[in-house]
Amino acid sequence: MVMVVTIIGIIASIAVPRISGAAAASRSNALEATLANVRKAIDVYYAEHGRYPGYDPANGAPDGTKFVDQLLLYSDEGGRTNATPSPPYIYGPYLRAPFPRNPTNNLQTVYVKATPAAADPAEGSVGWVAVLSHGYFAISASATVLETVGVKDVQLKDVLRCVGTAISGT
Repeated sequence: MVMVVTIIGIIASIAVPRISGAAAASRSNALEATLANVRKAIDVYYAEHGRYPGYDPANGAPDGTKFVDQLLLYSDEGGRTNATPSPPYIYGPYLRAPFPRNPTNNLQTVYVKATPAAADPAEGSVGWVAVLSHGYFAISASATVLETVGVKDVQLKDVLRCVGTAISGT
């Protein structure tokens, strides 16, 4: 009996780190795929509307709720949204509802910035950050927090967070 318990303990000590490493890699890959999907949706919206989503059609101000609505609902040429397709709401939707959640804080909210130089949100206060002047879209999380979902590569962290020279809208 002692021998069986010892063997099970040895197997568990070998298997657990491998399983947890695979789970972390899976979470990291899922985050990258989510960002790629949203970034592609932003590009398609831009191709059809001539501007990036996230501007309030009524006053032109950046608006996180409008960003989400413009990607999830049907829209007209000016960016006004409607839940059902009907003239003039002939564009979209670009993503399936619900909007993706940030895996580090479980939030779906999007903080929109007019330009990359605009102030960032407080860490952990929103799920995502969009920069409307360039179509950038990134996770709202520090490099340290990204490690909790399995992102270890420093350059990848910068791309996912859209910081420094690694800002990427693709």
